[in-house]
Amino acid sequence: MKRLLLLALKFLTIFFTYFHTTNACLATGICCCGITCMPAPAMVCNPASCQPGYTCGHYGCARNKARSALTKKDGLIVSVDEYVNKTLLNPKRIIFDKIKEKKYFSEGKQEEYELDKNTFLKLTNPNFLFRQCCEDRKLPDVCLRKCHFNTYTKETLQQMYFKRDPCPIAAATDIQYCAAQGRDHSRCCAKVGIASTLAGNKCLAFCDQRAGKVTKLDFSYLPCYDHFESMKRCFYNEIRMHMETILLPKLEKVSRIKIEE
Repeated sequence: MKRLLLLALKFLTIFFTYFHTTNACLATGICCCGITCMPAPAMVCNPASCQPGYTCGHYGCARNKARSALTKKDGLIVSVDEYVNKTLLNPKRIIFDKIKEKKYFSEGKQEEYELDKNTFLKLTNPNFLFRQCCEDRKLPDVCLRKCHFNTYTKETLQQMYFKRDPCPIAAATDIQYCAAQGRDHSRCCAKVGIASTLAGNKCLAFCDQRAGKVTKLDFSYLPCYDHFESMKRCFYNEIRMHMETILLPKLEKVSRIKIEE
């Protein structure tokens, strides 16, 4: 029992230390963020070894990005403009779209776009945003499989830590950051009782994934590990709600009526 507790503490310490390590800390090659000090993950990738369409990332060969990198926008790591249906209007022209059976008029106004239903559903899906963020951070395919709320579990992280999974535990910092979309979900975590453990409000530190947050860990944080699934639910629900609030006004009128019904 004592050995299991020590292993759990060691895992928790390394796991959450990585989560709250800043990019500046990684750039120095030494990350002393709390009670542990470890080197930044080494580059183990040779560009020549990557298959076509792949390039070297921090943890091995990663997919090339055909589109521009995602940027922080509206509080989320997503570029809406990359996915919208741009049926744009040129000045003094009328365009008739036979598929949608609607006319678009333009009178010299600035270009605007409307989201179709499929694009709206994609951009309000936290799993889609999770995956896009991981791809943008050049995670290898073995780690991209973790970038889904159904497969990102504490059991998976344990396998990564004990090197029973090909995705390195060092990648956990990027995966967690993308799961939360770099946002602070502390309020939701408090509502669902994440702070009700013996660790109290300390557990809320793990719900805040804004850049630059550093947490010094000790044994008292161990109870927080039991609320990993509750933390994920906060991430998922808040991200979806946030994106729906932003994008619903941009949705096509016909599609918006159907969704609201």
